[in-house]
Amino acid sequence: MAQEDPKHGGIPAGDERITKVYVELTTDCNLACAMCPRNSWTEPGGTMSPETFGRLIEQLADMPGPITVNFSGYGEPMSHERFWEFIAAAKSAGLETEMVTNGLLLDEPAGRRMVELGMDRVVVSIDGLSEATSAGLHAGSFPAVAANLRRLYHLRMMRGADRPELGIEFVATRRNVHELPRLKSLSQALGFSSILVTNLIPWSAELCDDVLYGRPGTISRGGGPSPEIPRLDVPNFDADSPARAAIERLRGAGTLLYSNGRCVSGEAPRCRFVTEGRLAVCWDGSVSPCLPLMHSHEYYFRRRPRQVRHFHLGNVNAVPLEAIWRSEAYRAFRRRVRQFDFSPCSDCGGCDLRETNQRDCSSDEFPSCGECLWAAGIVQCP
Repeated sequence: MAQEDPKHGGIPAGDERITKVYVELTTDCNLACAMCPRNSWTEPGGTMSPETFGRLIEQLADMPGPITVNFSGYGEPMSHERFWEFIAAAKSAGLETEMVTNGLLLDEPAGRRMVELGMDRVVVSIDGLSEATSAGLHAGSFPAVAANLRRLYHLRMMRGADRPELGIEFVATRRNVHELPRLKSLSQALGFSSILVTNLIPWSAELCDDVLYGRPGTISRGGGPSPEIPRLDVPNFDADSPARAAIERLRGAGTLLYSNGRCVSGEAPRCRFVTEGRLAVCWDGSVSPCLPLMHSHEYYFRRRPRQVRHFHLGNVNAVPLEAIWRSEAYRAFRRRVRQFDFSPCSDCGGCDLRETNQRDCSSDEFPSCGECLWAAGIVQCP
C-alpha cells in the first residue's frame, strides 16, 4: 500500500491523482472592476461550449475520485447561460461542486436552485465592507451581496439542508484589512463558515499602493535551519503583547519561527496546485497546471511589471484529461515544481530576467515559477 506523503497534500506518493479542477465557464462578468486581471490580458476571452463541458465531465466521471469541480477562472460563472445545466450534469456524474462568485447574481430563485441541486460550496469574493474600502474594486456591492448571502443561508435552513456550505474570499488591501474583525462578526448573520484571506494582485501600476506585501516572503529553497537562517522556537503570546512587534521583526528578517512544534513562518515555496492534485481548464478546453498560467497577462511586483505567458499542456477536446495528466510532459513539470529548483525571483527581483516567466538565471526551461505569488503563499485560491 502506498505511503501518504504530507508534502504532496496527503496524496500517496507515486499515485498522483486529480482532486480538483478549476473550470472557467466564461471570461464574461457582470462587473467591470479595476482590479480584474482581464484588464491586463493579451489574448481574447470566450465562453465554454456545452460540447467542451460535456466532454470534460465525461472524462472526470471516468477518473478515480473524489474530484471537485470548482467553477471559477477569470469570469463570473453564473453569467454563463448554461450554468444551472452544467451544475446538474456535474452532480449527476458524482462530482463535488463549488464555485467562486461575486455574489451579485445570487438572488432568491438562484438560491433555491442551488439548494435543490445540492451545490456543495459557494465562495463569495469580497473586497471591502464599505464604499470607501472597496472603491476601485467591487465598489458598493457589499450590501447587495450580504442580503443575498443571508437569504441563501435562510433558504438552506428552511429546507433542513447542510449544502451549500458558504465561504468568503477576502481580498486584503491597505484600505480594507482593518475590516476583517467586523467581517468575522457577520458570520452568524450571513451563514458563512470560513474566510479565506488572499492578497491583492496589482494588475496595473495604479494598484501597487494598495498591496500589503513586498518584502521577501519565503525563507530557504533548502528549507532547513542554518547559522544564516536560524530556528527560533517561541511560545504563544497575547495578540496585543509587546512581543508581537519583536516577532514580526524576526519574521521579516528571515528567521525560521516555530511555535508548539509547528513552523509559523514562510518556508520554501510550495505549489498547492501541484502538490494537491489541482489543475485548471480554460473556457476553450485548454489544460493548465494552475490558475495563474491559464492566460497571458501582466502584473506588478514591487512596482515592476512582469509578463506571464500562458502554459497549456493539452486540450480536452483533442486528448482525454487523464491522458494529459499522465503525459510525460505534465509529469516532468510536476516533478520540477515539487523540487522548486527555480531562481528565487520573489526574494530577489533584481535582474531583467524576472520581467517574464520565460526563463530565469538558473534555467532556460519554460515556464519559470520563481516569482509565483501563489507558491510564495502571497495569493491563495479556494
